[in-house]
Amino acid sequence: MSKAEDSDSDETVTGSDSISTARTINNEDVLIRANDMTKHYGGIVALDGIDIEIQENEILSIVGDNGAGKSTFIKLLSGVIPATRGDFFVKGGNGELEKVILGSAADAQDAGIETVFQDMSLSKQHDVAANVFMGREPLEDGPTGKLLRRINREYMNEKSVEALEEIGFEIDPTATTGDLSGGQQQAVAVARALISDPDLVILDEPTAEVSVDGSQKILDLINSLQESGKTVLFVTHNMEEVLDVADRIAILRQGNLVTILDNDGNVDREDLVAYMTGALTPDDH
Repeated sequence: MSKAEDSDSDETVTGSDSISTARTINNEDVLIRANDMTKHYGGIVALDGIDIEIQENEILSIVGDNGAGKSTFIKLLSGVIPATRGDFFVKGGNGELEKVILGSAADAQDAGIETVFQDMSLSKQHDVAANVFMGREPLEDGPTGKLLRRINREYMNEKSVEALEEIGFEIDPTATTGDLSGGQQQAVAVARALISDPDLVILDEPTAEVSVDGSQKILDLINSLQESGKTVLFVTHNMEEVLDVADRIAILRQGNLVTILDNDGNVDREDLVAYMTGALTPDDH
């Protein structure tokens, strides 16, 4: 079942499945624009001139086979690797799109972008609050903080609970992270991303290492992020999960953007796989 059973589309492609290509986005609705994003590794073209607009408060899913360019694109957007060519534009405080240089993860965070990669980068031996605030530990007020550099654990515990409750999880902030379920660990990683109050949260294969029940909790988490006003970029190999939560679906193949579809109830798993493998192209409709 798709997330949206009906939606308005400015451009509908007629065919047996009445698949709708993504509607035109008004400039004022665009949070991030990628223009001609290209990445070469020597003679290998990992990403070839990708143009994508990410809309405010949408769930955009990127799908494609291994080697399609999904991971490369999110690494570029996360500031992990530099682009060979192309530009990113991010909506600024004045409401206008501004060109940004995402040369590091810190640059991406400054632009309002947080990423939870598949490995989650959690320290399993530390507690939940320590992972939520990893690298951003607040100090106590007064001399104990300024001189002794003592960490404010009370504040960390309180804010960790708030961040986790915001996405629908009740987890003891003093619990050892390695003792949590896969879904709970994913929630801790997302809570860490939310501490900086980003506009865009990128989730890379968030259900890959969790149970069926845990996967559903992660999908609920994704929906809760959107309900709280966040924009979500969701990367996964699971087509059913894409159809469950995505508003739009961007399909990559061999480093190229094949098409972007509205998840309006007319798209199914077979359509996505056909686009991913080249069996179906936009010109076929």
